[in-house]
Amino acid sequence: MAMFAAREERKERGGYANLWWPLAIGGGAGAVLLLLQFTPRPFLMTVTAILWLVALMVGASWVQTREARMAARRSERIAWRIAGGAYLMAAAVLVSDPLLGKEVMDLALAGGLAASGLARLSVGLARKPGGRRWLFVSGAFTIGGAMMIGFGWPFPAVIPAIKILALDLLILGAMLILAQTGGADPPLQSPRSR
Repeated sequence: MAMFAAREERKERGGYANLWWPLAIGGGAGAVLLLLQFTPRPFLMTVTAILWLVALMVGASWVQTREARMAARRSERIAWRIAGGAYLMAAAVLVSDPLLGKEVMDLALAGGLAASGLARLSVGLARKPGGRRWLFVSGAFTIGGAMMIGFGWPFPAVIPAIKILALDLLILGAMLILAQTGGADPPLQSPRSR
């Protein structure tokens, strides 16, 4: 158990961060990607993958809300709660229209993902260097995925959209793990030797 609990030294974050949930989100999203890539019955597996993604999105919403409880600054707590709530709304939209057939629902899904990505970018902007690049990568990918789903580009079909959502969850899980375990930003310039 102790190997998946990261000690946080920074004052802006909580004490020990449980890494089981981000690990489960990333692993589950990777399994969805493998399931969609190597399945002989794409329609049946698409419905299964969508339901699995909804469960993972609810878990991701919970993890982001938990991040809000661990944040010390009020602005960071609000941003994490917005990210979690937007992800929960996107999961509800995916439940109501699992095959992404209605344009209004596609736009609502894209709006929820974009709000979550913007909230993560704002958390990254507010943090001191040290793990903030992972927030930037995760937020930028979520916004990019939201734009792809919202504009229906380059795919009108549901399987590529589900793969984008699974990749977003995989990146979110990796971001949460790397930001908590000390995956700090590398220095911009290497130190010079004399």
